[in-house]
Amino acid sequence: MLGTDRFCVLLLRSQIPPMRTDQPRINIRRAALIFFAAIITASCSEKSAPDQTKDSNTSEGLHELVRESEVETPEGGAEPQPGKDEIEEDCAAFVRSTKVVPARAAATDCPGCPAGGTAVLAFRGMKTDVISCSGDTCTVVVTIRAVFNPGSGETVTGGLTAWIPPEQRNAYLSAHTPSGEQAYRVRITYKRRGAGWRAIEFDRPPVE
Repeated sequence: MLGTDRFCVLLLRSQIPPMRTDQPRINIRRAALIFFAAIITASCSEKSAPDQTKDSNTSEGLHELVRESEVETPEGGAEPQPGKDEIEEDCAAFVRSTKVVPARAAATDCPGCPAGGTAVLAFRGMKTDVISCSGDTCTVVVTIRAVFNPGSGETVTGGLTAWIPPEQRNAYLSAHTPSGEQAYRVRITYKRRGAGWRAIEFDRPPVE
């Protein structure tokens, strides 16, 4: 007959169901897969967030460049109005075209030929007073500063001749050079030529 202790052990064993030996391995493997899947998912989420931020920043940057380009270079790169340097060069050339013609040149048989002569005035600077543009035309009002070069001759022609008072012209032709800096207000009409502008007319501005 079996002892009491051994009988109890056998009884307990009969009440506990047998355990499969491969169950712990399956549970461990499944837990490992779930753990690695969680790590990969978290990594992808962290990576996608900076990428989305980067794409958003890139898109905003492109929009900014487009807006700046539209403001700075309208009409495919055309200048919206004549530039300061261009206006100053045109004013200097207009001043230099004011010439004093010697008596023998004035009596030439070719009235339509351009007069030679020497420059009456020396350009000293300019100030832009008003710029007004409409379509392909711009009107610029400037104040030109100039001084008389020493000289004399038969007549003054070209350039700022119409702006010089008759008494100053007569004195200059008689070798009495007017002193001091002179100021002349001029209205310049510009027309668009391609991407730039070209001065086509110099005139007196209307009296204000």
